[in-house]
Amino acid sequence: MTPMTNVDLARALKVLGHPARLQLLQLLAEPDRFPQNMVDPKQVGVCVNDLAKATGLPQSTASHHLSLLHEAGLIVITEHGSWRYIRSDRVQFGTVAAAVSALAP
Repeated sequence: MTPMTNVDLARALKVLGHPARLQLLQLLAEPDRFPQNMVDPKQVGVCVNDLAKATGLPQSTASHHLSLLHEAGLIVITEHGSWRYIRSDRVQFGTVAAAVSALAP
């Protein structure tokens, strides 16, 4: 696991500091809630439209929040035809957790 720079850590923490983005990440942690996907939600991810419906956010707002999470490296986006599927990046979350933990040895 490569250590994070302070800039990257600050970006990740800032992105995590929004209730809607936390809600999206919580939903991604439970992919079995979305069995109707055309793909395996555990392997490929959850459809953006399903995430928007589950949060009650407009699809465009959910997409905006997901774009910010993607820019911070916290999620992976896979395109399957015209659909976009989202899953958490466990490795990056481990890197963020290690960087935060290192602040309080």
